[in-house]
Amino acid sequence: MKKTNTIYWIFTGILVALMLFSGIQNLLSTEPSIKLISKQLGYPEYFLPFIGLAKTLGAIAILIPGYPRIKEWVYAGFTYDLMGALYSTIAVGEPFANWWPMLFFFVILAFSYIYYHKRLKAVSPANIK
Repeated sequence: MKKTNTIYWIFTGILVALMLFSGIQNLLSTEPSIKLISKQLGYPEYFLPFIGLAKTLGAIAILIPGYPRIKEWVYAGFTYDLMGALYSTIAVGEPFANWWPMLFFFVILAFSYIYYHKRLKAVSPANIK
């Protein structure tokens, strides 16, 4: 269980840090955020605070103990966010060299999710005797 917890917290910590960093940037509509989301990808500026709030609240929800159903929704939301970001980057014609590192975020998300479920399984009432 200790190994599972360690791996879970490493990947979840990285995931939460990435989502908080980008979420707060979006929420505050910083110049780099506006440049990337509005100018480069073509989304309206009013989209920034919305997606920023969603990422920030999701990152907080992942850290709060309990609430497994909410965590499932957060993981799904993060997946949709990353898929949308990857698709948008490809759709505007960014070269492969600019978007392939985004695949790293999917790996972080996947490991966090997999180890989240391993932790749940390890502490489920059926395993306690």
